Amino acid sequence: MPSWGTAEEWNEAYEKVENYLRAYRVESRLHRARLIQKVLQRVADRGQPADGTPLTTLAIREVQAMIQEWFDKLLPEPGASDAQGRLGLLLCDGQTRWPYCFLDPERVPEEMIASMRKAMLRAGPDLAISNMVPRDIDLGLMPEFVGEALETFHKQPVIKAVILWALLLGLLAFLFWYTR
Repeated sequence: MPSWGTAEEWNEAYEKVENYLRAYRVESRLHRARLIQKVLQRVADRGQPADGTPLTTLAIREVQAMIQEWFDKLLPEPGASDAQGRLGLLLCDGQTRWPYCFLDPERVPEEMIASMRKAMLRAGPDLAISNMVPRDIDLGLMPEFVGEALETFHKQPVIKAVILWALLLGLLAFLFWYTR
């Protein structure tokens, strides 16, 4: 046990790193335990920070840095974002096909590297900011026709009543026909 931090803090950091690795689909308990031990050892070797940063925060930052280093070694573009690395890992199904290779640069097969790099190829152009001017929706003649019909119904309520009764009788006739 390191000389700084309480046992509860180290246990909490262990749990946080374990959950973080589960999010990366590291399913093997043995492999996950080895990775957690490596992360916590690196945190302990760095020593207690002077600014009082919580141990769990240091552990998560350390595992993120380790993952970024691992992605930098595997991906074609150095400095690729964590999201790009995760996407490449998920698209090549790396955690299922090569479960013990995560964060272990010596055990990564060439097939996994090729699959991740192939998955990272962009299918389209980069995001470009554009400006769209709002325009009125052209509905054709329909709004005019409906507007005139509604005005007629408001001016002559008898026509409105006749049409409503005709619709009701038509519905009843349909139901009668449908049930027979």
